[in-house]
Amino acid sequence: MGDREDRPTARAREHLANERTLFAWIRTALALMGLGFVVARFGIFLRSVALQQGSVSPSGTSASEVIGVLLVAAGVLVTAVSLRRFLRARTQIEEGHFVPELFGDVLLVAITLAAGVGLVVYLVVSG
Repeated sequence: MGDREDRPTARAREHLANERTLFAWIRTALALMGLGFVVARFGIFLRSVALQQGSVSPSGTSASEVIGVLLVAAGVLVTAVSLRRFLRARTQIEEGHFVPELFGDVLLVAITLAAGVGLVVYLVVSG
């Protein structure tokens, strides 16, 4: 009796957990995109200050702009991968055979680590 009545509740909990995971990755993606925007704009700000002081020529793309664009692109990629993962997990939950996906986890962590390492390198080189 208990197993039959608990299954819809358990499945609902699994779907809700899947949604919470998606929203956590969306927050991470938004943070990456926001950070990328700030890093890129900060580079433009520094260049304009340097131009006012007459120490830099106005042409060229700074490293902060490149890193900023890469962070925004990483945020977009994290969003796409997390949505794909959410949809796959939703289907597996409905079919009753969830299979954890290691590749998606590793890819998302690798993107986040690469973004962090890129920022550290930039800060060390430019500081």
